[in-house]
Amino acid sequence: MTPAFLTTLLWSYCLIPARQSVAQIGENAANFWRLLVAVVAMGLLSAWGGIRLGNEAFAWFFLSGIIGFGFGDIGVWFALPRIGSRLTLLMVHCIAAPLAGLAEWLWLGTTVGATQLVALAVILGGISLALFPEHEREHAEQRKYTSGILFGVLAALGQSLGAVCSRKAFTMPGAADFQGIGDYVFLGTTSGFARLVGGILIAGSFWLISRWHKAWRTPPEQERRNDPLAGKAKNILLCATAGPILGVICYQWALATTPSIIVQLIVSISPLVILPMTWFIEHDRPSKRSLAGTLIAVVGVGILVFAAA
Repeated sequence: MTPAFLTTLLWSYCLIPARQSVAQIGENAANFWRLLVAVVAMGLLSAWGGIRLGNEAFAWFFLSGIIGFGFGDIGVWFALPRIGSRLTLLMVHCIAAPLAGLAEWLWLGTTVGATQLVALAVILGGISLALFPEHEREHAEQRKYTSGILFGVLAALGQSLGAVCSRKAFTMPGAADFQGIGDYVFLGTTSGFARLVGGILIAGSFWLISRWHKAWRTPPEQERRNDPLAGKAKNILLCATAGPILGVICYQWALATTPSIIVQLIVSISPLVILPMTWFIEHDRPSKRSLAGTLIAVVGVGILVFAAA
């Protein structure tokens, strides 16, 4: 489960430069440019690694990218300004794990033990305690709030179903015969590249359409920070490196060796892991409720590790 924990750390840090990029160039542009950087980098790494996927495996990874990086990430970006970051993360990470487990059980026949289900309840309970809003959004428009909830569901569906498609791809010829850390890392690179290609087609199309149709843009319209180009490029590179590049390599590696519900459970503590990062980097001190939820979630992960051992 080591690659799943690495994914959690990388994706937690990724949110910090991602927030800066959104303030600098906007949600749709930030999403597209980080994926473009990742596609180029992962393409070069895949060519260097020399691992080739079979046509069936590539097709499943490509579909996984369309669902996860494409529609799933659009759900994330559009939910954030409507319902806020904490509620968005709460929905994505709490809904994705059980959805992934249900889909794998129905489709792939993967079973999960009773102890792992207990860990699921503890982790998700801790996340709910830590991330559920302290106060109701009194001035939020009902239509805007409802659409944000729907986008949050879309994000969770994209993440969970994309993970299950990746698990299916790893059973295909050309992706199921690798062993050892080296093979899994390069397999994660190649499979991640296939997913990114599918995702950037959706993200790029959506960004281009949003440039001409205001209804496709993420409200509310905000003035962008007039930062130097170097500062914008720095945040895009940091976000791409920690998220769609190294984070995806570890994520695909984890899915190659571990059922997707277990991977989703571990990754689901990402919004809790980021609490100390934002405390020291952005001076955003977490509340007592957040700290209590973090402790509960860590206990749940401990139960999960014990069950796996």
